[in-house]
Amino acid sequence: MEFHETTNIFPLMTGQEYINLRDDIKANGLLEPIILYDNKILDGRNRYTACLDVGVDPVFNEYTGEQTPLDYVLSKNLHRRHLNETQRAIVASKLANMPLGGDIYYHRSANLPTGNISQPEAAAMLNVSERTVRTVKAIERDAPELLPKMESGDMNAHEAEKIINKKKETEKRNELVQVGQNSIKVTDYFRLIQGNISDELGLLSEYADVIITDPPYPFEFLSLYSDLSLFGSWVLKPGGLVIVMTGHSYLPEVIQRLGEHLTYHWIAAYLTPGGQAVQIWQRKAITFWKPLLIFSKGQYTGEWFGDVCKSAVNDNDKKYHDWGQSESGMSDIIERFTKPGQIIIDPFCGGGTTGAVAVKLGRYFVGIDKDESAINITAGRLQNVT
Repeated sequence: MEFHETTNIFPLMTGQEYINLRDDIKANGLLEPIILYDNKILDGRNRYTACLDVGVDPVFNEYTGEQTPLDYVLSKNLHRRHLNETQRAIVASKLANMPLGGDIYYHRSANLPTGNISQPEAAAMLNVSERTVRTVKAIERDAPELLPKMESGDMNAHEAEKIINKKKETEKRNELVQVGQNSIKVTDYFRLIQGNISDELGLLSEYADVIITDPPYPFEFLSLYSDLSLFGSWVLKPGGLVIVMTGHSYLPEVIQRLGEHLTYHWIAAYLTPGGQAVQIWQRKAITFWKPLLIFSKGQYTGEWFGDVCKSAVNDNDKKYHDWGQSESGMSDIIERFTKPGQIIIDPFCGGGTTGAVAVKLGRYFVGIDKDESAINITAGRLQNVT
């Protein structure tokens, strides 16, 4: 038999849930009749299918209630089935833009509504946020293959959204890699070098004004901070700064290693407002800022500076690198500690945010990274920076 269009907005039972229903009908018969509306199944699709599977004759009753078919289907399914927010949002997504007239509303009514069900109205009917419904709509468009997992409850909308965003980031990076492979790595505004920081002391002594960088934070990378200290003592002009964004977990060790060849000057705060907070599970801490360690080569000779920098709200940019920082935050740091025409080096350039901002703000940039794809992404990114 044909299913009514309103009941099709809910997913059919699958897996063990359907097996349990089928086995119960086989053992005990059909205990609840299947409801018809205009000779279509309005309620009981799963019971009907299970009856056919186990050879039990289905029993039908005609719908005679006062609710509209849509309201009846919503009340029956939402009461009977324990749907999570994502599953309800999928139903709302199917419901949005359905015509209000016709079979989904009780045709005997003298005052049929007109128009379509809006997305906010659909969200309200299913008691979900409009944002979740919009997310589901985007997933339907960009990754429909994820919908079965979402309908079954194995994946929520947030998890699916993260998969889509990761896919888009990967596509963007691959595109930039291809552009960067054929790009010039040395121009009047920047120079890009593939290599390890410890092998790049061939750069001119006392060459750079400032080093601004964001090395890896995990414990196994602590030795890089010793390499950075030696590198800074060689390439920086006297009085120049090394500005290092780092994590909290190994801050004492990082400070000790940076001090092997450089002079401690200050710690600034880099704020990441909005939904950018990071949970540090092993320390049971939720952090909304990062330390900016400031070391100098000898006595600092620059201008006064404020010691609080910040990213724009929710500007958590990972398009170019998994550990990337936002351009808004990097702009604040570069404008606070450097001047146009100065030379900035980032020996862990990653996705090239420091370089992109430095060139935009009229600084000369030298980027170093051992990862060839990182250098190519940075090169591809810098081609369109003016």
